[in-house]
Amino acid sequence: MSDRPMKVRHSFLKKQSGAGLIEVLVAVLVVTLGLLGAAGMHVRSVEFTLDTERRQMAAMVATELLETMRSDASNILDEKGMPKSELGGYKKAEGTAMASVSAGDCQPLTADAAKRVGCWGTRAMKLMPEITTDTLTKNFSVTSNAAGLVSVTVAWPTKKGECLKKDGLDDEFCTLTLQSRL
Repeated sequence: MSDRPMKVRHSFLKKQSGAGLIEVLVAVLVVTLGLLGAAGMHVRSVEFTLDTERRQMAAMVATELLETMRSDASNILDEKGMPKSELGGYKKAEGTAMASVSAGDCQPLTADAAKRVGCWGTRAMKLMPEITTDTLTKNFSVTSNAAGLVSVTVAWPTKKGECLKKDGLDDEFCTLTLQSRL
C-alpha cells in the first residue's frame, strides 16, 4: 500500500459553485407568493378605505339633515317638545318618493320642509355617486318614535353580503341610522 491519498472521482463529492436551476425556481416561487399576498392586501385595503369613506359620507349626510331639522324645530315639535306625526313635513318613510326639487329650491334652501328633504336627497346623490333616485325612494327614511327621537336612515349599495340586515340576511345595501332629539 502506498501512502498517497486516494483520489475520488465522483462528481457528487465535488464542491458546487453557484446556484442551480431548482434553487432559482424555488426563490422565484417564494418571491411570487409574497408579491401575490401583498397585492391581495392592497386590494382589501382599498375596499376598506372605500367602505370607510361611504360610511363617513352617510354619517355626514344624515347629520346634515338632522341639523337642518334642528334649525326648524319650531315647525317639527309640538308644544310639549315632542315631534309632530308628520315631522312638520320632513317625514319620509321607506318606499316613498322624495319631493322633486329644482336648483332654485336648494340655493338658498326653501322654506318647504318636503322640498328641503328633496334637496337633502339631491345632495346625498352628489356626495355618494352610487346612490340613485330608486335608492333614495326605497332605502332612505326620516321618522320619529314615541320616545321623541328623530331617526334619519341613509343607505348605499354595496357588494352582496358585505352588510347584514337586522334579520341576519345578506343585503345589497349598507344602512346607517342616526337618532337624535331635536
